[in-house]
Amino acid sequence: MYEMKKLKYNYKDLEPYYDSNMFNYHYNTLYKGYTDNLNKIMDEFNNNRKNSDFSNIQNLSKRLSFNANAYILHGLFFENLTPMPNKTLLSNELVNHIKKDFGSYDAFIDELNASLLNIEGPGWVVFGYDKYLDKLLIIQIEKHQELTLIDFIPLLVIDVWEHSYYLQYKTDKKEYIRNLFFILDFNVVNNRYNSIYMI
Repeated sequence: MYEMKKLKYNYKDLEPYYDSNMFNYHYNTLYKGYTDNLNKIMDEFNNNRKNSDFSNIQNLSKRLSFNANAYILHGLFFENLTPMPNKTLLSNELVNHIKKDFGSYDAFIDELNASLLNIEGPGWVVFGYDKYLDKLLIIQIEKHQELTLIDFIPLLVIDVWEHSYYLQYKTDKKEYIRNLFFILDFNVVNNRYNSIYMI
């Protein structure tokens, strides 16, 4: 049974950057829905295995990909937030790695902003490390599961589905992204980066 990620903060702690009503809807309605769907899908898989009936395997696999990735990405996103704005920084080790793989830190920031502002339709922007390619990358994930990389480890996950900001920011995605950077927890990013070398 999969459960929702426990929060380290209260909904109102992220205001004014992230409205508590919007957060409540995002966490308790959308994220909970994906969690419930994932558990139902896993039950269906178990029933199919018991009954040796895989007639719906194509549909089930598609639903698993969509809902499992939605569950994972939302958990990582909520973990990436902090009520302590501007209190955390990327580690020197990670910044140096960024400079190596992106050419400069400014180039990394420019690419991250461009990816966030120019994603096509609903989706996510994820900064992470691809073990197979041995490189830090920024990828756009459409919906929850399209355009992903197989051996990719997320470090920073940003939700740019319209549902993540519309109630507060309407269609002003740029303002949402600008304010989101005030509540990103870069200690979490650093810890995820450090864990790469323990895998």
